[in-house]
Amino acid sequence: MRRILPTVITAILLVVAAAAPSAFSLTRADFDRVVDFSITLKDLAAVADGQASLPAGRIVILNGTVSDVNVISKDEGSFRVRIELITGEWIGTEDVKSYSCYVDFTGPQYFKIFPARAPREPVPGTVVINSRVIVVGLPVQVVSTPLGEKRVLVQGMLVRVVE
Repeated sequence: MRRILPTVITAILLVVAAAAPSAFSLTRADFDRVVDFSITLKDLAAVADGQASLPAGRIVILNGTVSDVNVISKDEGSFRVRIELITGEWIGTEDVKSYSCYVDFTGPQYFKIFPARAPREPVPGTVVINSRVIVVGLPVQVVSTPLGEKRVLVQGMLVRVVE
């Protein structure tokens, strides 16, 4: 009996593993219904300027550099942080145009990712000013900065530091 049980469990796992890809496959159309992979920070800047509509209801994947980290709630249980994500492009050879948005992350799972004080030597995966990151989130609204400029606010879901 002791020799049969591991064999039966292994056989069941092999059958489930073989059937899993077809049972849980995601098509390109399924992905496109959930994620708008074409949206960039430049597109969100156009939304903030009133030149385009907010891409509501679909997740976006953004990349850029963290230019500001503002910890709103330092308590681990109700942790909340707002980062400013920025990128840019050269216009000709002398001018640079920058594009940015705000991203809010809420919940205890972000407590160790965004330290309240930037460490001298950040631990890998820690997000501090000047970190290059990829963010997965949901655009929610246009908000004003303290200087009166407009930014799209994205509700962050995932963040990954890109070395």
